[in-house]
Amino acid sequence: MKKYLKHFPIFTPLLISIFVIHSLFVDYSVQFDEQSFRSQMEEETPISKPTPPKIETENGVVGRIFYLESFLQNLESRELPVDTDLEETKESLKRILVGQKLYLFLLIFYLLLCLSASVSYWKNAWFHKTLSYVLYPISLFVLFFKIFYQVSLISQGEILPIFMAVLLMITFVASIFSLRQIGKDVSKVEGFKALQFSSSLEEEGRAPTSTKSGIFFTPLTHFLLIIFIGILIGNLVYIPLFLLQKHYVSEFSYFIFFLLGLLSLFYIFNYKRVGGETANKSWQNLAVSFSYLQYRFLRNGVVGAFGTVLIIFFVTFLFSLLLFNIELIQSNLGLFGKTTEF
Repeated sequence: MKKYLKHFPIFTPLLISIFVIHSLFVDYSVQFDEQSFRSQMEEETPISKPTPPKIETENGVVGRIFYLESFLQNLESRELPVDTDLEETKESLKRILVGQKLYLFLLIFYLLLCLSASVSYWKNAWFHKTLSYVLYPISLFVLFFKIFYQVSLISQGEILPIFMAVLLMITFVASIFSLRQIGKDVSKVEGFKALQFSSSLEEEGRAPTSTKSGIFFTPLTHFLLIIFIGILIGNLVYIPLFLLQKHYVSEFSYFIFFLLGLLSLFYIFNYKRVGGETANKSWQNLAVSFSYLQYRFLRNGVVGAFGTVLIIFFVTFLFSLLLFNIELIQSNLGLFGKTTEF
């Protein structure tokens, strides 16, 4: 039994990825009977047993995005009367569309996290526990609600959700066993240590170069060069990008994702060159390098979010302290009393 449990953390993320793909195209919503709800609110009608809510199957996030984009295109292409103002409706739909695209990005990141957790555990990379400890708690939470939806559909008399519910329960139990197996597994020698101890210069594909010291004008030259490059980038890159995102919002978002993909490929190949192991094949080192990139995304995202929260807390604290000092001075010394009289 222990021999099979060791393979659970490899195959369980693949099972979870199936439900993530399912969420891209199929979603569920709770529908209430409006007529029954209204009858309960009226005083003339006698008190009756309320109609229970129903679970409805609808399009996933991909279908909603296509529907909103086509609806917006039809809305903008139609010739409406002069006195018709639909700008607020269009802006509301655009905000909803942006939210759906953000949700799609999170689902794709979640799907890639499943694959990264499986590959990193399979090749015993040193960062596989971090990916697993992020993946499985989120997956247990998501799988619990998916089981709830499937059980509700079964109670409504549908047959197909029975197989879905069984597969979800199997995945839920397998996730618990996989999480326990990862916590117990401390005997393996972790691989790809070169990625852990590599410097930032090596990760970016550059080698450290010798620097000359003792030249007085070197710092001044660097300072002027930084100013010149900053002005050049501002005029040739930042301003055109600002105008692009202002007038072409959709095209700009696709362009940003394209650049992000190119940058990710650059780092993946450099991680493979720096930390790849000769015992593995080239595609295996590439897969582990991709997993390590996602680990860096998670780590930097957590650090960035924590730093943002600290900055917000610090600014709020200073502002509250300033208001408290003003109220204290005003109440005790009356310095602002004369100015308020005028």
